Amino acid sequence: MDQIQAFRREDIPEVLALFRAAFVQNGNRGPGQLDTYLDRVFFESPWYDEELPSFVYRDPNGAIIGFAGVQPRPLLLHGRPVRGAVATKLMVSPSGGDPLAASRLLKKVFAGPQDLLFSDLGTDAGRRLWEGLGGTTALLYSLQWQRPVRPARHVLSWLRARGVPGLITGALRPLVSVADALLARSGAGRDRAALAAYAIDDLPLDVMAAQFPAVCADRALRPDYDERALQWLLRVAQQNDPGRVLRRRLVRDARGAVVGWFVYLLERGGASEVVHLIARKGAADAVFQLLLADAWSAGAVMLAGRLEPSMVREMSERRSYFRQQGPWALAHAKDPAVLAAILSGSAFLSRLEGEW
Repeated sequence: MDQIQAFRREDIPEVLALFRAAFVQNGNRGPGQLDTYLDRVFFESPWYDEELPSFVYRDPNGAIIGFAGVQPRPLLLHGRPVRGAVATKLMVSPSGGDPLAASRLLKKVFAGPQDLLFSDLGTDAGRRLWEGLGGTTALLYSLQWQRPVRPARHVLSWLRARGVPGLITGALRPLVSVADALLARSGAGRDRAALAAYAIDDLPLDVMAAQFPAVCADRALRPDYDERALQWLLRVAQQNDPGRVLRRRLVRDARGAVVGWFVYLLERGGASEVVHLIARKGAADAVFQLLLADAWSAGAVMLAGRLEPSMVREMSERRSYFRQQGPWALAHAKDPAVLAAILSGSAFLSRLEGEW
């Protein structure tokens, strides 16, 4: 019996049990609606491709002791179709008895017909394994940006997390609210004239799909979306994080032309994750400012997201800070031009293009 086999729907119960043991029981946060997660992301995807399957690893008795997920993602390199895939949920039972199972699974995935294999939730151990098999760490896309929306409230949360008594932090709350309101009013006054030429509205998926090629025209490598695929992808993002609200906002200039948009998982009173942020050339500062203003009005305390290389200057000028913490972004490409686009920062790889 071949130890590595294509993942089938009938394997879901065993893989789900492995997932619970490998991730959830070890203290990691699993996706929402876990019982239906595997079917949802691996078999219901609009990009499902039998030539790009996920894989299970069986022991000599036929039991599944390992899993490597593969999620197809069509891309375009200078307008040319590129077959992309996301590697996700690599896991092996610690009691499986095969110390090489993870390496063999990932090697099998590397050998697939995809032009690019990408992973954005790599651990330190996963990064070592990935690079050992010939893959590369995409350092730019491993960076996270963060920007306090309510700085005083953020400091208060920081103090509370470090053990400052609730009696003290509670007494400071009224002062914190006043300080944040004054900071917001001061910033809004300075920027009001510059932002007056822009309008913000809800982001329809048909507009997102139709306008994406033009808004993303300066990128060498980008996703190839249609409305159906976007609907599925955003639904998966929301289902995987049901505690936060997926907020989509569109930005237009004075002529009504689309100049960018942002999509984020809103947590009122907490940290919100930006999963998609894009702007036409020349509009990055306005789009980023409007993101901050929208997050303020929606009640966010902090915004965070994957580094968007084309917005580094605008983010820096708006007092964002950058750090590498947590997962690594990893790439393996058979075409040097694809890898070069990623390593140079000329690829559009938002959080939506990663593992779900």
